[in-house]
Amino acid sequence: MAQVRNRWEPSATLEDAFRGAATPEPERDVLTQHLWEAIPPETLRSLTPDQYRAIRQAFQTAPKRHWLDIRGVIPLYFTQFYFVFLLGPDQRRATQEVLYERRQATREGAAKLVGGVALAVFLTLLSLSAFALWYLLKCLVGADIVPGFSLSQYLRRMF
Repeated sequence: MAQVRNRWEPSATLEDAFRGAATPEPERDVLTQHLWEAIPPETLRSLTPDQYRAIRQAFQTAPKRHWLDIRGVIPLYFTQFYFVFLLGPDQRRATQEVLYERRQATREGAAKLVGGVALAVFLTLLSLSAFALWYLLKCLVGADIVPGFSLSQYLRRMF
């Protein structure tokens, strides 16, 4: 059975661009490979070997975040399991503080919205109650504010 070589696409483009020069070795890091794949082939073809080495060095100089970084794969007959053991200073606090501030801003916005709606409902009910009280007092006193018009008769005709 013939072995099929998984050809990394940006690597093939770079090999075509670097004919006669040292061919680039395939990337083993998934992130670095993803970054190379994000670069358009025309741009890759225009790179010189020095530019390629400089970009590759920039991709690979990510700061180490952990004192101890052990990763591995446990092959079994039917599947594979991977494991990761990381040890280092906790750098999540700054990220968690930003997330907390965003959540607080969202909660404050929601509280303002609910408060505004509650205030609008309260003022509407207060206005309707004041109007009803005014109308009741007007009827008890027998005042005719608009001659020839009665709200109760108007409402009966409407409904």
